Amino acid sequence: MRFLLAIHDVWPGNFPLVAGYVEVLRSLGARRIALLAVPSFHGAPLMDANAEFLAWLRAESALGTELFLHGYYHWMGELAEGEGFAARRNPWGRFVNRRLVDREAEFSGLPRAAQARILDDGLAVWRRTGLPLTGFVAPTWHGAPARSRLRDSGIGIFESRFYVRHFASGRTRFVPPLAWNLGTPTGEPSLFGGKAWLGAMLRAPLMKVALHPGDFEGRGTRPALERVFAAGTNIGYAELFGAEAPSALAMPAHAESQTAAARFSNPNPEDPS
Repeated sequence: MRFLLAIHDVWPGNFPLVAGYVEVLRSLGARRIALLAVPSFHGAPLMDANAEFLAWLRAESALGTELFLHGYYHWMGELAEGEGFAARRNPWGRFVNRRLVDREAEFSGLPRAAQARILDDGLAVWRRTGLPLTGFVAPTWHGAPARSRLRDSGIGIFESRFYVRHFASGRTRFVPPLAWNLGTPTGEPSLFGGKAWLGAMLRAPLMKVALHPGDFEGRGTRPALERVFAAGTNIGYAELFGAEAPSALAMPAHAESQTAAARFSNPNPEDPS
């Protein structure tokens, strides 16, 4: 069994905690970790303004850690921007946010044009950092910009809940997740699917471990991870496709800067292909 290993929801406000997670994972035998960074988590100041955070990401990248763009706010734009958010979310997107993921499915239910502009805003922040970018993962895995827009924006790898897509080769791999639920009545993280799902993943040829800040507070998290490391081999996302390490992004011609007020002025969805 081979497995990918990622820490989601990384931002300047929690990176000391995440840095501790990284060290724990390395003590268990991790050789390739991915960090999914959010430019403005829940409307916080932009990550490119935090020199200490960027220095840590650069140091991790130099060690082989893969860096992913993980949305923009990781939160509904309606909450982050208020009346400045002009896009209308469809009923499914509103249901997902209100009932399933505590309003964090940033892309779910938005028109393609709105999704593309959120992506462009995130990429603009990322380019200012000069950091290499391995790929893109939408917050909560619900909704995402059109695959063609991701590819044309210079994204190398796209991950959804069950699949990982490599744009340069056109290859897609089925990669089911092992993840924890923080929304339990006790507040203690619990493994989605429980022991049965963990057992199935340990027998799978390929899977991914998706950790979030707070997951290590669960008493069962480390024992589950120890079983994963004992049963399989940790690999990286680029390694999965035999790809080269990413470099800093170049700015594509279509990604011109836009003001927040004008970001969602075009109501027409883009080609979803």
